[in-house]
Amino acid sequence: MPMIRRKTSIALALGLFTLIYLIIRLPNLTKPKYVYGLDGPLYDPSRFSPGTAKPAGENYTRVLVMGRLKSEDVSWVSRNHPDLPTKIYTVDEDISGLPMNKGNEAMAYLTYIIDHYDDLPDVVLFFHPHATSWHNNILLDTDTSKTIRLLNDAHVVRQGYFNTRCHLDPGCPNWLHIDRPRWRQDLKHKPEEPFLTEALFHELHGADVPIPPAISQPCCAQFAVSGARIRQRPREEYVRYRTWLLTTDLPDKTSGRLMEYSWQYIFTGEFEFCPSQHACYCDGYGICFEGEEPLREWLALLAQTEPINEKLVAMWDSGIKGGNKYMRLLEQTKKQGKVLEQLRDDAIKRGSDPKIRAMECGREWQEGDGF
Repeated sequence: MPMIRRKTSIALALGLFTLIYLIIRLPNLTKPKYVYGLDGPLYDPSRFSPGTAKPAGENYTRVLVMGRLKSEDVSWVSRNHPDLPTKIYTVDEDISGLPMNKGNEAMAYLTYIIDHYDDLPDVVLFFHPHATSWHNNILLDTDTSKTIRLLNDAHVVRQGYFNTRCHLDPGCPNWLHIDRPRWRQDLKHKPEEPFLTEALFHELHGADVPIPPAISQPCCAQFAVSGARIRQRPREEYVRYRTWLLTTDLPDKTSGRLMEYSWQYIFTGEFEFCPSQHACYCDGYGICFEGEEPLREWLALLAQTEPINEKLVAMWDSGIKGGNKYMRLLEQTKKQGKVLEQLRDDAIKRGSDPKIRAMECGREWQEGDGF
C-alpha cells in the first residue's frame, strides 16, 4: 500500500511538473500573430490621418530620391524609368547638395524633405542605388526596377508610409531595445544596439517621447511616403533629425542604422511596425496569394529549390555536367521552378483585380475604386 501511494505521489508530482512546464512554455510554442505581421492601421491615429486614394484611372505624381557614391552605377534608373522624376545625391562630390556626407542615406532623405517640403509630389520613393539587392523582395526577384514599377501608389497614399520590403526578417519583431544588458546584445546582427541608451533615444526623438518596449521594422531603409504624410510633421522636426546627424559623434554606420529604425516612428508614430507580409505583397504590389499561409508555402517551396540549385552549380564547377544524378537534379529544379512561376502568375492575376485586392487586405471597396 505505501508503495502504491509512493507511485501515485510520484505520478502526481510529475504531472504537476509537466503542467507547470507547459504553462511556462506554451506562449513560446505558439507564435504570436505579429510574427506574420500586424493587421489594421499602421500608424498612430491620434497623430496622423489616413490618405484618400484617387479615383481609378487617375495618375499619381512621384519622385525617386537616393544617395549614391561616385563609384556606384545608377544608369539603370534612367534606362528603366525614363519618365520618373529623380533627385539623386552624389554624396562624395564637393557639390552634392548635402550639408555634409554623414549618416549614410539618411542625410540625403532628410535633405530632400527639408528642401522640398512645400512642393512634394503625391508619393516620394526613397531607395538605395543598387539595381538588385537582397534588401528587395524575393517575389520581385530582388529587382529594384520591378519594385518601383509595381509599387502601388494608392496603397502608399492610403497608408501614408510603406516599407517596401515585405519580408519581416531582419528587423521584426522585437528588434532593438533601449539600454539592453550587454550579455543579451547581438553584436553581429544589431551592432548599433549598444549605443541605444535612454539618453541617446531622447536626444534623437525628444525628451517627452516614452521609451518603447522595442523598436522594429523590416530592414533596410527603403520606403515610400505620401507627400501628405510627410507634411503631417512640421518641417522643423526633419531639421532637428538632420541636425542630430550632423552633430552626433557616432560613426556614420551607427547613426545611419539608428535612423534606419526611426523612419517608421517619424512617419507613423509607432516604434513597432511589422506589417502583414501577405498584405504588403497584395496591396503593395498586386501579388495576392489568398492569405498568409499560401504565401508561406510558396516561400517554403522556393527554399527547397535553393540547395538543389547550389548542388547543381557545385557539380558544374567541378566538371560534372551530365550523368544521371545531375540530370535528375536538373529536372527536379525545373519542375519546382515551373510550379513556383505558375503560382506567382496566379497571384499576380488575382492582384490585378482591385476588388479582390481590397477583400484580401480587409478594406472596403466600391465600384470604380482603383488599387
